[in-house]
Amino acid sequence: MQSTQRKDGKVVAFAQSRSNASKFRHDYPLTNELRNELLGDVYTQFTNFVLREEYMASQPFLREFMESYDLEGEKSYALEFNLFWSKVLYTACHHEDLNYIRHFIARNIQQDRQQSPLIYHWLREWEKAVPNFYRIEFKYNHREWLVTNLLTDEIVEVRIQDTYAIPAITGEIVMGTLIPIGNTMYFPIVDFYHFDFSVREEIMVHLQKNYRPYIKESSFYEAFFRILTETLDMEQAMTRGNHRTIAAY
Repeated sequence: MQSTQRKDGKVVAFAQSRSNASKFRHDYPLTNELRNELLGDVYTQFTNFVLREEYMASQPFLREFMESYDLEGEKSYALEFNLFWSKVLYTACHHEDLNYIRHFIARNIQQDRQQSPLIYHWLREWEKAVPNFYRIEFKYNHREWLVTNLLTDEIVEVRIQDTYAIPAITGEIVMGTLIPIGNTMYFPIVDFYHFDFSVREEIMVHLQKNYRPYIKESSFYEAFFRILTETLDMEQAMTRGNHRTIAAY
């Protein structure tokens, strides 16, 4: 079990234990060895499992959505795979037979749960993750950023695992899904979708005006996909110089 001790009047947190965890704590640190295992072997095995099981089945949904936007290269890839993981996580919440998180646990983790409960609890955290919009507030370096969740206004620290990820620009708006990795730090499942820097102010105004009202009148995922479609339409229209379309929002 995670515990703390007082030393010189301060509370010192020990790293979470692989073998004694009753849950995964977002705010408690991990040892470097355990963090590397989660972000290395466990992440790779799990994401490859989901891709094998669900990627081809998701193609009709992905193609229908992607065909509405003229994207190329990194932006196209980032949007497609953020959409894919949004669909996977939505399905995990609403259809038990298609919950690939639990399927992976049952096939690969369940038998070792007594020896390594922290891995089990970390994977269960994926079921709670949802896609969202963030603003880049500060960059410590090219891999560690501070971002603001534009729905909750919470500021969190993000660590980018993908060495080929698109570089961030302070102030830009991005979209993705964050997973906890201990010590109040998170990482995106895949690289963020980066909205064009030139439309950041218009997108920010639209999110501030509409995101919370949409969620109040519908489910989270209905609101998310609605606001995502609108912001992508705005980005495409403005980068093509169609300001009349922007004014409609």
